[in-house]
Amino acid sequence: MLSRGAACASLALITLMKTRKFRVGLIGGGGIAQAVHIPGWRNLPEVEIVGVADVSEATAKKAAEAAGGVPTFSDYRDLLKLDLDAVDICTPNKVHTPAALAALNAGKHVICEKPLAVTTAEVREMGRLADKKKLKLMTAQHQRFTQSGVAAKAWVDGGNLGEAYHARVRAMRRAWLPPSPGFIDAKLAGGGPCMDIGVHALDLCLWLMDFPKPVRVSGTSKTVFAKGHDMPNQWGEWDRARYSVEDFATGIVHFDNGATLLLEAAWMCHQVEDEELLAQIFGKKGGIKWPSDDFATVTNGTFAQGTLKSPVHVPHPHWNEIAAFVDCVTNHKPSPVPWTETIKVIGILEAIYASSARGKEITLKL
Repeated sequence: MLSRGAACASLALITLMKTRKFRVGLIGGGGIAQAVHIPGWRNLPEVEIVGVADVSEATAKKAAEAAGGVPTFSDYRDLLKLDLDAVDICTPNKVHTPAALAALNAGKHVICEKPLAVTTAEVREMGRLADKKKLKLMTAQHQRFTQSGVAAKAWVDGGNLGEAYHARVRAMRRAWLPPSPGFIDAKLAGGGPCMDIGVHALDLCLWLMDFPKPVRVSGTSKTVFAKGHDMPNQWGEWDRARYSVEDFATGIVHFDNGATLLLEAAWMCHQVEDEELLAQIFGKKGGIKWPSDDFATVTNGTFAQGTLKSPVHVPHPHWNEIAAFVDCVTNHKPSPVPWTETIKVIGILEAIYASSARGKEITLKL
């Protein structure tokens, strides 16, 4: 059964694409592609996956089988020669930029797994090229499409938060370090938990804050456990010699409107929770904590609090994210996650690393 967002996109496709299906190719056929992206594309009957590119022949074949037995390519540039409407990029982080630029130059719309890039310069290059060619570019920030995210956004947009003056962002795991080289090798990942899970909570938080402009960032990143500590990992062993990203990072962000934000991200730490992914925003009229969607406010001089209950059921946020992308392309709508928002997210994460390396606060010019 189609989810609500997918159904809306499907109706749009029926109306606008009567002669041919929406054709998409996947660049990168690994875990995230097989687990959620391919099922999301196949959930839309008016969409056709026409090929998968991956440097691993075995991975490409497995993803291609999941996509319905489509052709495979070892070089994504060969995939881009096909008649495609869009590409879906699910590669290691460092491949995002060259793959996206190649796809945009080939005239394809692009949806790309987070982080869109690991530097603001790369985000800007992609964004400006997409704008120049009048193509859609979307970062796959699926937390915006979760039930808790949709409900929190509606509450904030209803005027219940008021002016936001401070926020807390936590993306902390007890011992869930992804062992794949695509996550732990800086040459492939460009960063550790900041770029992997911190980007989720930070994007969601800034979205709820209506994306104020970050102007100053102070931060630190370090490897506490992953290089030589005996802490066990719940995802198994990893190559300590190859490990070259942080396993903990924290930063304080100052915005142009006077608001502040505290961020913490880790793959390994001594905490009770297996994972804590949250954004808590304090406003002058109320406060909210995501994803629990607990809120607090004052009504007629009386303290009030509760938990939001969304009337919309969102069983597959990744699927709805893909449906929203197809909808924006076929109906000429703005990107649901525009690069002009993503560049603020990446700017903050990039500045945390720069502040840690230089030992001083970084001034942002986005």
